[in-house]
Amino acid sequence: MTGGEARSYLSNLADYERALPRSYDKATFGLERMRRLCEALDHPEASYRVLQVGGTNGKGSVSAFADTLLRHAGLRTGLATSPHLLDVAERIRIDGMIIPDELLGAAVGAVAAASAELRAEERDTLTFFEVITAAGLEAFRRAGVQVAILEVGLGGRFDATSAASPDVVVITPIGRDHQAFLGETIEEIASDKAHLLRRGIPAVIGCSGAALDVMRARAREVMAPTRILGSDFPEWTGAMSLLGDYQRANAALAVEAVRVLVPDLAPEVRDAALMDTRWPGRFQVIDGSPPIVLDGAMNAESAAVLGGELARRFPGARLALVLGMSADKRPEEFIQAIVGQGARTESIVTTSASTPRAMAADELARRLGPAGFASRRADSVAEALEVARAADPDVVCITGSLYLVAEAMRVLGLSAEIVRRGPDGDG
Repeated sequence: MTGGEARSYLSNLADYERALPRSYDKATFGLERMRRLCEALDHPEASYRVLQVGGTNGKGSVSAFADTLLRHAGLRTGLATSPHLLDVAERIRIDGMIIPDELLGAAVGAVAAASAELRAEERDTLTFFEVITAAGLEAFRRAGVQVAILEVGLGGRFDATSAASPDVVVITPIGRDHQAFLGETIEEIASDKAHLLRRGIPAVIGCSGAALDVMRARAREVMAPTRILGSDFPEWTGAMSLLGDYQRANAALAVEAVRVLVPDLAPEVRDAALMDTRWPGRFQVIDGSPPIVLDGAMNAESAAVLGGELARRFPGARLALVLGMSADKRPEEFIQAIVGQGARTESIVTTSASTPRAMAADELARRLGPAGFASRRADSVAEALEVARAADPDVVCITGSLYLVAEAMRVLGLSAEIVRRGPDGDG
């Protein structure tokens, strides 16, 4: 396959990131189907060590920190994350670089060929996430990576990344998200994600409260040694490149997990890596008049963190919010969480990302009205940005969905690269 053919093949698969599944069960998300696909590929996931990152908030940032730490420690890395912002190839990175089309085509082509060995009902129900995850595992083997960092997609019990046997697992803070599939309570959501903890495999845990209780119980059950943020190690207090005080917990989780794989991680290597980490769309500040903040917050917990960071970094600033969310989210709780942290939200513009899963801008505005938040609607992100700027705010914040952030990045002409390139194009 060429890179273009790979993209076309992937686009024809069931994509539950963009269109919600009808159910959350083995038939829809079959982990056994994914395991048989890996077997048909002759187990690429056995060719390297694996660091798996699950949870609700901060998974991508922890994965990015871990990738940079391992690269600075001299290891060749593979990084698999979701969702992508501008192009599907972003989901698979080798040594921090988005894989080239040639390797994308070869890896997806190998998965397509291997799928012929599955039973017809399994082959016909393969999902986009399963195929792109398997392609990542295959690409990592072909590239000779030493460590793969795998970001979990949804939950933990059925997630395709769990077809790989991890050497260390990270659980980030757990919040209310995907309740239609994982459950309404923190305990129910944590119980699904707790399946990421495996027998005897070290786990680095960043959640608290009821979620931590669930994780501790699961760790005892499977005899997984744990290191818990706040009890066994503190948040990172040094310098780092990613903005936002909440990234201190993410950095600490990544460092602790990497130490399982690199016990002699030197302080100077750690410090340099944390200053070199990039992760677009997560409290990304675009300088200008007014400055624009891009943040992929999507639930009440991450919205509270965003609101607190906006109030801290831009004290007293008049904020114009461009908001777009997926249909299964709760915008009333989201906005209340931002405002509750002291962010001075003076105008809200609702819009909708170009994905079937998006909540319509009119519906989003309707949901905000009874909660006491007036808003204007826009038909596109570009129009929403114009409307927000016209209110003459001190800061514009685009948030509610990474899909919305991705469209804003296109409008603003931004890149999704995470490795700094020199003037000649080299990393």
